[in-house]
Amino acid sequence: MRKFLFETFALSSTDVFHLASTSINNHDDLNPHDHDYFEFFIVSDGEGIHKINNKELSIQKGEACFIRPHDVHTFKKTSKEELVITNLAIKADLLPFYKERYFTSPQLCYWNDEQIPLHVVFTDDELQSILGYLDQMVSKENNLLTLDTFVLHLFSLLKDYSIQDGHLPSWLNYSLKEFRSPQYLKTGINGFIALSQRSGDHVNRVVKKSMQKTLTELVNDERLLYTANQLAMTNAPIKSIYTNAGFENHSYFFRIFKKKYGITPQQYRSKNHKVI
Repeated sequence: MRKFLFETFALSSTDVFHLASTSINNHDDLNPHDHDYFEFFIVSDGEGIHKINNKELSIQKGEACFIRPHDVHTFKKTSKEELVITNLAIKADLLPFYKERYFTSPQLCYWNDEQIPLHVVFTDDELQSILGYLDQMVSKENNLLTLDTFVLHLFSLLKDYSIQDGHLPSWLNYSLKEFRSPQYLKTGINGFIALSQRSGDHVNRVVKKSMQKTLTELVNDERLLYTANQLAMTNAPIKSIYTNAGFENHSYFFRIFKKKYGITPQQYRSKNHKVI
């Protein structure tokens, strides 16, 4: 097993990060290794296997992982396309600063202490946004300002990603992000299951275990969150808001909205909508 050292990548003693992109094929799989630095990697293209701490996890385009120094890992390509990994190495002594400043407790940091490091799947738009930031870093100074600009963007994309009660599986996190738009909200339970690319029974079990709610409750909660945000942020007619969220019955929508928020949709709008 190899150990990768930050100092071997750094061009200067003042460097705080190192950025690289690696194309992996069947004849050039990486050997297992660990590091003396923290790492964030994202799959830019292709599919493969992430071998991490004696486990094998399927990875796909848009999937990312937060590697700690003690993690032993490597990659293997499984598709015809190249497996392209873009990775950002961060000097180890910088992580305490991020943990203290941006997380209420160290265990909530994305570089956490679980046996398997945190994996997440980003949408296509989020992937392009992340790669755009990383591309810009190549031509900028290798300093804290450049690194912080990217890290804060990354954290902002992950602000809705819950690790308080144990992080969600990457496929469920991806499905939730995609589902939060009228295009998918209207499709309801069947649409959510289709997004997950898993059986309905499996989705129900994982949602219940991870989020302590049924799939029906999850779909209704996401629909109600959408309507509440629209009521507070727009002047759109209430009927168009709840139909865009997938509610077809006026009385049913008003009943469950009041049950969740304690007031009617009109009262909620009056209380929260501010016109500047």
